[in-house]
Amino acid sequence: MDMNLTDSDWESSSDSGSSEQEEVEFSYGGRAQDIFSNLEETIGKIDDFLSFERGFMYGDIVRSAAEPSGQSGRVINVDMSVNLESIHGKVVKEVDTKRLQRLRSISLCDYVINGPWLGRVDKIVERVSVTLDDGSNYEVLVRNQDQLVAVPPNMLEDSQYTYYPGQRVQVKLAHAPRSTSWLCGNWRENQALGTVCSVEAGLVYVEWVASIIMGGGDRNLTAPQALQSPESLTLLPSVSHVSWQLGDWCILPGASHCDAEELQKGFSRNMQRSSSDELFVITKTKMKVDVLWQDGGCSMGVDSQQLLPVGAVNAHDFWPEQFVVEKETCNSKRWGVVKVVNAKEQTVKVQWRTLAEKEASEQMEEVVSAYELLEHPDFGFCYSDVVFSVATETKHQLTDSDYSGAYCLSSIGVVAGFRNGVVEVKWANGSTSEVAPYEIWRMERSEFSNSSTISSAGSVQDLSQKIAQSDESSSNHQETGLVNLYSVGESCNKNVLESNSSFFLPKAAIGFITNLASSLFGSHGSTSAISSHSRCNDTEDQSDSEVLVQEATEPHDISESKSDEVDMDMMVNLPIVEKGINKTLDSTIVSFKQFDMVTDCSDHHFFSPGKELAQSPVTKSWVKKVQQEWSNLEADLPNTIYVRVYEERMDLIRAALVGAPGTPYHDGLFFFDIMLPPQYPHEPPMVHYHSGGMRLNPNLYESGRVCLSLLNTWNGSGTEMWNPGSSSILQVLLSFQALVLNEKPYFNEAGYDKQLGRAEGEKNSVSYNENAFLITCKSMISLLRKPPKHFEVLVKDHFKHRAQHVLAACKAYMEGVPVGSSAKLQESSTTNSTGFKIMLTKLYPKLVEAFSEIGVDCSQGVALEP
Repeated sequence: MDMNLTDSDWESSSDSGSSEQEEVEFSYGGRAQDIFSNLEETIGKIDDFLSFERGFMYGDIVRSAAEPSGQSGRVINVDMSVNLESIHGKVVKEVDTKRLQRLRSISLCDYVINGPWLGRVDKIVERVSVTLDDGSNYEVLVRNQDQLVAVPPNMLEDSQYTYYPGQRVQVKLAHAPRSTSWLCGNWRENQALGTVCSVEAGLVYVEWVASIIMGGGDRNLTAPQALQSPESLTLLPSVSHVSWQLGDWCILPGASHCDAEELQKGFSRNMQRSSSDELFVITKTKMKVDVLWQDGGCSMGVDSQQLLPVGAVNAHDFWPEQFVVEKETCNSKRWGVVKVVNAKEQTVKVQWRTLAEKEASEQMEEVVSAYELLEHPDFGFCYSDVVFSVATETKHQLTDSDYSGAYCLSSIGVVAGFRNGVVEVKWANGSTSEVAPYEIWRMERSEFSNSSTISSAGSVQDLSQKIAQSDESSSNHQETGLVNLYSVGESCNKNVLESNSSFFLPKAAIGFITNLASSLFGSHGSTSAISSHSRCNDTEDQSDSEVLVQEATEPHDISESKSDEVDMDMMVNLPIVEKGINKTLDSTIVSFKQFDMVTDCSDHHFFSPGKELAQSPVTKSWVKKVQQEWSNLEADLPNTIYVRVYEERMDLIRAALVGAPGTPYHDGLFFFDIMLPPQYPHEPPMVHYHSGGMRLNPNLYESGRVCLSLLNTWNGSGTEMWNPGSSSILQVLLSFQALVLNEKPYFNEAGYDKQLGRAEGEKNSVSYNENAFLITCKSMISLLRKPPKHFEVLVKDHFKHRAQHVLAACKAYMEGVPVGSSAKLQESSTTNSTGFKIMLTKLYPKLVEAFSEIGVDCSQGVALEP
């Protein structure tokens, strides 16, 4: 305000302010104070809503927010409370979610049981009980929403629930249908308004997915009909009390007896509701959890805000009560239970057990390296997993009537916990028992049908049509959508490496050498068109060849494919890269040519004997381009890359790369098989990595699959992608050596580059490097035993030349020098983990033996001590 105002001015201003205040009060009808008070209250509710509570589920892996780089733990119990507000304005605070009920007893995606069959709820036809304004009551099976029309406002914007208790509806019935049951009063045409009293599932459409029958015997039970009444179904137990979220609607039984704060926000006087079905919305959540830490300690009632979710879990991270096996063991019956994990030292205390005649006998406890363990392939149970009892000898003695009784409910359940090497299972009959892990089978989630979930709100008419076809549909399920538990068990025993299959080459890539001369000289031998080769799907259960090349825009499944994704600038200055690599390595093998042409490609990954297809012509431009690639490779290869091309197959190439110093791959040899498609260079080459069944890099899979933007096997843009005008085989090989097999491969994983510089990311990177070096050592031993064809001399000469360097590096790492580092122990701020040293101690004599067999004098080598 202006400080030079006179008294008269002040009076004038005061009068003006007073008149403005009166005008405001007049405009708001004297309710300005109430409006501002309500606004303040609304803002407070918004603040509460935006203060999100961090939520966790059973089995989640977490870390302490106070120590993000410390050990992790597993959530073993969750207690959740919520604040509620009813549609009347009633507020109830700190309600245990175990008291809450859903609007319907059965919801979409619930798992249900009928006899020996397990199914998933796909669609629901609701049965609605309505009280009309004249006092009459009736129930209606709502097959068509035109029968019961919601009257605005609709308090529930949830498509899963078309109707809810307390909802005002308009009844539109020209005649009383069979699905209508009058509870009070008489039916009259087009009775107008009423209030929904209750909503339940009237008819349930179930997709049957598995049975408890494990095969064998003469029993072949038919799946039930898809359309079921709720009374014939039993809900599978679940931990639904931890799945509530802000904004969810629920029912609080006996809410009228709660200590509630009544707000003056009346609702329609026609809202006739019983207190037992009072409808509430969740306005705030609060969660406390129990955490079992890796060191065996347990924290009870931890506020969820004090914990951080662990987004990236390494393959060698383990937790107490987890079931494990040794990576390299001949004893398939030996398995272990994790007791204690030292996350810093990468060691695990395991209680070993053996499985003999279906009885587990306890063995000794042993501290082993985390790098030599794997999660048990058949016992990888998680909280809430659906499991089946496997006491098959008892089941085969049962009659058909037994399968429709209580026996089945005691054979299907969910995992509820782990303790002392056993699994706690909550069965469908409500009982809980402890079972050995070999006494149950897990139903894999991938084995459930991928059919889309459709809400009753949008699919009632479709469901009405399916009701008439339910008998036919249910019989078809047995052939198309059913999974027998026996097949589940079989799939658990499959080795992922069995996915390797012969590569089925495109027509234009097989047998073209026979027609090469005629093609070059214009002869028209074969006139078949060159077909475009099919892109790979992003699934590990397909053959290696089918996943080698993929559209850059094709979506990826994170649980199956986690790779690449180094930000690769493909405009690499090749001479600079070559010069750098040449300068840092002194392992040139003079006697072995870096580039040469050989014959016999029979062991090449892309050579498929017996699968020769119709011969297709090869264009002159393709041959010219391949010859140009050969010339570039022969002239420009750095002295750490070796290439062989094949006289009888111009489209095939094999390359060997030497691991660069300063990386966990130093001194190793890495082999890649390459095929140039008929559309090359308009399409990138296909590449297969010789993994030996080991995973030493996020970009290189055990199956041999290579994930790289440059090969179009991962998403990328611009210079990251293959460019027909500038990209080359040499560029691909240099990318493998400099950008894939780099000093910190952990950050090659998709999205992990965000962890660079963070304590958790750097800790995981160190651990990844330790494991990568161990696998590199194993690959050295494997290559010395069985070198790839035409590279026998290279393998032998290389390791003769580098064996002492490898052994010296092992000794330095045992003394604490970080893996891949040239720093001395005194200069290093970190040391290698005990688990790494344990594994290295076991590998060292095997390396000495392998090197000695090729004539290396290892007598100076000293046995390593952990």
